[in-house]
Amino acid sequence: MSLNPEHFVRMFIIIFVVVMSTICYGIYQQVKFVKRQRKDLLHNFNDDGCDNITYSDYVQERFKVKLQTMQNILKMKAQIRKINSEQTVYNQRLGPIGNDTYIIVIQVHSNVYYLQQLLLSLKVANGIRRALLIFSHDYFSHEINTIIRNINFAKYMQIFFPYSIQLHPNVFPGNDEQFCNEGYVCKKSKLRDPEAAQAKHHWWWGVNQVFDNMEVTKGFNSTILFLEEGDYVTEDFIYAYKLIKQARYLHCPFCEVLSLGAHEPDISKYEKKTMITVEVWTNTLSRSGIAFNRQIWNALKANSREFCYHDDYNWDNSFRHVGIKKWEGNVYLTAIAGTRVFHLDKCDEKDVGCKMEYKVAEVEKFINIVLRKLYPWGIIMVVNREEEFNGTAAGLFGDIRDRELCMYFTEHSVWY
Repeated sequence: MSLNPEHFVRMFIIIFVVVMSTICYGIYQQVKFVKRQRKDLLHNFNDDGCDNITYSDYVQERFKVKLQTMQNILKMKAQIRKINSEQTVYNQRLGPIGNDTYIIVIQVHSNVYYLQQLLLSLKVANGIRRALLIFSHDYFSHEINTIIRNINFAKYMQIFFPYSIQLHPNVFPGNDEQFCNEGYVCKKSKLRDPEAAQAKHHWWWGVNQVFDNMEVTKGFNSTILFLEEGDYVTEDFIYAYKLIKQARYLHCPFCEVLSLGAHEPDISKYEKKTMITVEVWTNTLSRSGIAFNRQIWNALKANSREFCYHDDYNWDNSFRHVGIKKWEGNVYLTAIAGTRVFHLDKCDEKDVGCKMEYKVAEVEKFINIVLRKLYPWGIIMVVNREEEFNGTAAGLFGDIRDRELCMYFTEHSVWY
C-alpha cells in the first residue's frame, strides 16, 4: 500500500507543530521563572532598603547566600548520613545492653535550654546508668551535639531525621507553599503547615527505626519509653516505671500504653502507697512519658495506613485513632497518678514576662515539695470512669505527599 504524499505532509506538519509547541512552552516557562525570580529579587531589594548597593551587587550577594545555604545543607546531610549509618553507642563501659536495659527515646528539636534541663534531671535519676538514651533529632546543631557528647552518666546514641525542614527548606517536606490532594493536583496554598506535619513525621520515623531498623534494639522485647526535649523527670522516674510495668503485667494486660506523665501535677497524688490508674487514653491526658512494647508496636504498624492517612498532625491522636478504627475500642493506659514526667511549655510571644527559667523553677519547686513522697513502697489500683476518645481530627495532615511519606517510613529503612 503506497503512502499518500498529502497524508505524509499533514503528519509531518502535525509533528512539527507539536514539537515546536513543546519547545516554545518550555522556553516560556523558563522566561516566566526568570521573571518571577527577578521580580522577587526586586521586591526584596526594595523592601530591604538597600540604598548603598546597586541591584547587580544585591543579586550577587543573594546568590552567595543561597549558595552558602546549599553548601551547608550538603555538609549536614553528609554528617547525618555518617552518624545514622554508624549507629555508635557511647559510654558502653557502663554495661551491656539487654532486655533489662531501660531504653529511652528522646525527641530533640532546637530548644537548647530545655534539653539541658532534661539532661540535668536525667543525670540525678536513680538507675540511669542502666539506661540507653536514644536522641532522635529533627534539627542538626553543633551546640546540641556538643551538649550530648558530654553525657557521662548513661549510654547514649544519636539518630537524625533525614527529611527535616532544616534539610529541605524550600521543597517538600519543607515549605514549598503547595498543597496536593489525593489526585496529586497541587496548587499554591498555605493550607499545609510544614512544622506541624514534621511533628508527626519525626515521631513515626523514629519509632519505626527504633523498633525495626536499629541493630542495638532489633532484639529488644521490653517496653520503650518516649520523652521530648521539653520534659523534666523526677529522680525516681525509673523506679516508678518499673512499678507501672509490674502493675500492667498483673492487673491490666490489655492496657496498650504505660504512662509516667498522663496527669497534671497534684500534690495530693503523691503517697508512699501510690495510686496507679487504668483509664482510656483521651486527648485530655498528656502524651509525655508514654511507653509501649514490641507487641503493641507491631499492632500499630500493621494499621499504619490508618495512622498515616488520619488528618491529624498529632501523632498521639493518630495512635488513638488506630485504637478506635482497628482495635475495636479505645487505647488504654496504665498510669501513675503522681506524675513523674513534667512537660515544660514554650513561652508564647503573647505571654508577657514569661521565661523558660521560671517554668523550670516552678517544676523544681513542686518536686522539692513532694520529694519525701517519692519511691512508693506499694500501689493501689484504681479504674477511672471510662471516657471515650472523641476522635476529632486536628487537621494539617491532608496533603497526599505527607501521607505517602509517612507510609514510606513504614515500608522502608530510611536513614538518609
